[in-house]
Amino acid sequence: MRGAFASVAVVLLLAFGLSACGDGESDESVDGKITVFAAASLTEAFTDLGKVYEDEHEGSKVVFSFAASSGLASQINSGAPADVYASADEPNMQKVAGEKMIEGEPRNFAGNVLEIVTPKGNPGEVKSLSDLANEDLTVAVCAPEVPCGSAAKTLFEKEG
Repeated sequence: MRGAFASVAVVLLLAFGLSACGDGESDESVDGKITVFAAASLTEAFTDLGKVYEDEHEGSKVVFSFAASSGLASQINSGAPADVYASADEPNMQKVAGEKMIEGEPRNFAGNVLEIVTPKGNPGEVKSLSDLANEDLTVAVCAPEVPCGSAAKTLFEKEG
């Protein structure tokens, strides 16, 4: 997480001087306020980063809106003011970029790795992805419209 922390800190620092989203006519960060729209999965990490940023930049205030990346993209494309948009996936970032609602180019600042999690003791004896095809197992996967579900769906399709 340290690598993501440093990258996000850079994003917040850049946001303080630049308006990352919006019409480019106003810079809400001039008064020390940074409005961050971020994927719900980033809530804990970004809240901590916001506190660190505020502690290190007297008079600054980081205001967060955490929600699904798709919902945040729709809000931004409808005119909601944001200085930083941190999407959980590239397709939603491209929705915002495609509408010309950002300045500059989007940057990747973190990544995800799919993991298989089992109950304590691994009673289903799951050792690989193919083991999840066992009809005796109950398998829970994120919804396909959210990034983790989309990634799982792609992996399942690839692996047959």
